[in-house]
Amino acid sequence: MSFLKLLLLVLVFMTCCLSWSQDLDDYKWENRLLFFIAKNNESPSLQKNVRIFTEKDYELTDRDLIILIMNPTNVFNADGSKSNIKPEQVYERFKLISDYEGILLIGKDGGIKLKKQFQVKPEIIFNTIDGMPMRQSELRSRKN
Repeated sequence: MSFLKLLLLVLVFMTCCLSWSQDLDDYKWENRLLFFIAKNNESPSLQKNVRIFTEKDYELTDRDLIILIMNPTNVFNADGSKSNIKPEQVYERFKLISDYEGILLIGKDGGIKLKKQFQVKPEIIFNTIDGMPMRQSELRSRKN
């Protein structure tokens, strides 16, 4: 009987831990992700580029685009709160070199849509997204 209690306790603990961890796949088919990546979050080029994008709230929301700021040890949401996404997962999955600095646009399908060094104008990101077949389909369905 005590073995079953222990097993149940372990399963509950594992379920709680899994629900708190966040994976890139949690966003798949729901959101596009725009990573701003630098060695240091205090990088002037990173700060400037993020500020330009976060002023475009309507455009971000309209395109289901989430801004994430990443350095080699942490990932942060645009509001500065810490994300549960592990930077190692991003570096490994998208084969980024450790000193890469720039943006990484991930589509709803989970694939890389654009990888570019700083500075990146919002229009480049928005035009890239607007040219995607899934985005075209989203726009068509709104009209109907």
